[in-house]
Formats: sequence, C-alpha cells, structure tokens
Amino acid sequence: MITRLDLSDNNLTELPPEIQQMVNLESLWLNGNPLKSIPSELQHCRKLKVLDLRDTKVEVIPREIGRLKNLFKVDLRGTPLCAELKDFSGSTSELLGYLEVKDKRTNIAIQMEDALLSSKYLETADMTEGMIVVKALVKAVCSQFPDMDELKNCARNGDRLFPQRYASPVELRRIFSQEGREGPGVRRRRWMEIAERVAKKEAVKVRSSYVTLQRENEMVKLSADMELKISAIYYDNHDPTDIEGWLRSIYACYTPENYKNEGREDCPDLEDIRFIIQFATRIFPPDSSDITGPLIRSNMLALQQKLTDDREKCIKGIISAISAIYSDREPPLVHALAREVGKKFERDRFATDKELEDLKKVSADAQLLFPAEFSAADAAAIKKLFRQREMAEKAQTGR
Repeated sequence: MITRLDLSDNNLTELPPEIQQMVNLESLWLNGNPLKSIPSELQHCRKLKVLDLRDTKVEVIPREIGRLKNLFKVDLRGTPLCAELKDFSGSTSELLGYLEVKDKRTNIAIQMEDALLSSKYLETADMTEGMIVVKALVKAVCSQFPDMDELKNCARNGDRLFPQRYASPVELRRIFSQEGREGPGVRRRRWMEIAERVAKKEAVKVRSSYVTLQRENEMVKLSADMELKISAIYYDNHDPTDIEGWLRSIYACYTPENYKNEGREDCPDLEDIRFIIQFATRIFPPDSSDITGPLIRSNMLALQQKLTDDREKCIKGIISAISAIYSDREPPLVHALAREVGKKFERDRFATDKELEDLKKVSADAQLLFPAEFSAADAAAIKKLFRQREMAEKAQTGR
C-alpha cells in the first residue's frame, strides 16, 4: 500500500492516467520534471494531501482536482501557470476553491446541454449546426448567471427559458446558410462565429425571462402567504371567495409599469408585497369591505414613511447624544459617525421595531458605548459592545 510517491527529477513528460489506481496515495512529488499537465484521473486519489509541482511546465490544473477534500498543499512555485490560475498560485485553499466552483459550473453546463439536446432541441441534435448553437447558447447563458444557485435554477428551467427557434431544422439551415464553396473546417469556424454572436443576444433574453419567471413564482408564494394573513385578520368576518378579488386589486398596484409611471426604476414590487404581509395588521383596514388595492398601497406608503421618519428620529437622537461627547469635532464628522453606527443596526429597507428599540438604547447609553476619543470611534466596535452589554443584561436578568 503506497502512501508516498517521489517522482521528482525523473525527466517525466507525462503522468499516466493509471495513477488513479493508487487510491491510498497521500503525498506525490513531481517537482523538477518537464511535465506540461497532470491527468484529471488524479481526482480518484481521494486521500491525497500533498501535491508538489515545483519547477514543472504545468500551465493548467484540471478542475476535477477541486474534488480532493484532503488536499491541503499544492506547490506551484516555478510553474508557468496560465493567467486564469496565476492569482491562486500562492494559496492552495483559494486554488481548490476556485477549481471546485469551476468544476460544479462546468458540470451544470454539461447537464444543461445534454438535457436541451435530448428534449427541447431533439430535432436538431443530430445536425452540426444544432450542436454548435446549443454549445454556444449554454456557454453564453452560463456567463449571465455568476451566482451558482441561479445557474442551477436556470438549468432546471431550461425547457422554459431557452429559445424555441433553434429546435427547427429549417430555421437552423436559414441561420447557418452556406454561401459559396468552402471546406468543412472553414465552414465550421464560420458557423461557430455566427453561433457566438447569436448566443450572446439570446443569453440576455434568457436572463430577462429568468427574472420574470422567478418573479412569477415568488408572486405565487406570496399570494398564498397574503391569503393566510387576510384570513387571520378577518377570520369569520369575510367571505373566503372575496380574497381572490382583493389580491387581484392589490397586485394591480404592484407591477413594474406602476413603478415606472411613478418615476421609480428600482421597482421593489416583491419587497413591498413582503412588507404588506409583514405589517398586514397595520396596513389592512378594520372592515374587510373597505379593502381596495389603492387603499392598501396608500396605507403601505404611509407606514413606510413613518418607519423611515422613526429611524431618522432615532439617528438624530444619537447625533444629539454624541455631540456632547465630541463637542470639539466638526458637526458633519459627528453626524457621519452617528449614521454609520445606525447603518450597523439596519435589518431591512425600513426600520423594524427591534432596530428602533436598539437605536434608542444606543442614544441613551452613548456615554458607555462611544469612546472618549473620536479617533477611536468605530461603528462595528460600538455595535459589538452594544450586543455584549445586551447579552450580559439578559444573563443577569435571566431573560
């Protein structure tokens, strides 16, 4: 049972794939060899802890190496690493983290491509043009989704998100029509260029469709939550069949078009719906017969403004309290410190009851929380001290 293998300075130009059979290998020294690459099969040496590639000609590390969970040392000194990996040459953990993410994203792309070719694009899967355009589409779409979870969701909804037109052999032949006589190599390169241009445009549309789909799915979930809230508020004082009409009336006030008409580009529609659900008892009228979309929106905006004003009032309280501590400092500096501290306590876009309670305590205990020297005042440290005092108080009172 070999656990250590020293092949350094042996004029090796390649490492055979059979290395995967050494499943108990823990240390592998390849330094000083003219190796240009290492095989992806090394991933099967799952006990590997040390991989020495010093002074080799290795430029690329296979993404599969990111699967080795016991590997803690990859020595890459003196290797002509490609630009993609140069930034990770000094940190094994960062290198393996990068390779792991790359491996997962590549596998998602492969699965996405296989799924599309076996379902949505089945009729064009056997065409060279079909294979080329699907590969280009998947690559371009992946670049639109840097977040791993979003990419997974996109892959799961590929049939719904990817364009339909490339499922038609007639359409593909029209897009990749052959002009003049050219060899297969030249023709393939031309098709790849066309596919890349097409894919970049389509990928943007896929991203837009994904956002729309996610919004629709979230709206369905929020509708169920809203219905439960309404039922809880009015229990037996309403006709359950009225709820669907109320929801339609409410949601009609929360479309992207509505926000644009108000001159708002941020369009926090989902966030506002969540806000209504969170503060339903303060937004919905006492009598269910008064429920209308415009009234709910008006009440929501009024409450949001109140919470914004309450937050500002608390911040001004902190400003007032620390102005006495730092009376020798310019007011703008004191104001900036107070607002920076206030930011540390924010949980949502609008103030929560807990946030307002905490800010009032910060103001009341300013002498105990803020250091005497302004230069030593740090917002994060002040919040940390506040939490420590809060925990100590709870421990003392037994709450």
